[in-house]
Amino acid sequence: MQFTSTTTTTLLSILLTSTVLASPHTTLATRDQDDNSNNNLNIFPSPDKYSEYAICRNKITKHQFPKLSALSDDGGCTRYFRGIDMTGVVTEVDLFRKDGINSACDCAAACLSRPTSCTNWVYKHTFAGAAIDNNARSCTLYSSPNLPSNVTLQYNTGVDTKSTGFQLLKPANNPQAGGDAPLTFLDTGNTMPDNFGVSGFVTRDTNGVLYC
Repeated sequence: MQFTSTTTTTLLSILLTSTVLASPHTTLATRDQDDNSNNNLNIFPSPDKYSEYAICRNKITKHQFPKLSALSDDGGCTRYFRGIDMTGVVTEVDLFRKDGINSACDCAAACLSRPTSCTNWVYKHTFAGAAIDNNARSCTLYSSPNLPSNVTLQYNTGVDTKSTGFQLLKPANNPQAGGDAPLTFLDTGNTMPDNFGVSGFVTRDTNGVLYC
């Protein structure tokens, strides 16, 4: 086969075109260009539904937490579990009305205010005693979540421990036994579920953005 300058130019053009199409950036763009319409990938609710599932809007705001991840200055939290206590046992901080806790939003805000030590919170009846807020719902903060039922962790709190930043655990919480997340209740006998008890996650990413 005899190659002419025209043939060579054509082959080079084809080669360059195929190389460009096969580049990682182009392949990625081609692969992901229809992700918004792929229901297996785009599993998230549309922004206009945010107000329907966010709690504490206008109570936990971007004015209060400028780095809060929220769709508007009204803020709000979406990472919550109604009627369930998904908290763990590490770095327990107990807060009551005397500490300014009058709602679940105050509790979530208290956790957001402690991004280096708090990742989850619960607002529920702890039945701490009539002398403390007359047994009203209170707030508890933790740096660890509830563990699944097949997992138990024992924490080394001795002088040789390499763990840092956590407060001493209550003896009954070490080891931390896993289990299904308990419900929140209105009575000490755990017979009357409290639909207004709530717990939630809080975290901060490497860009300093807060999520709740």
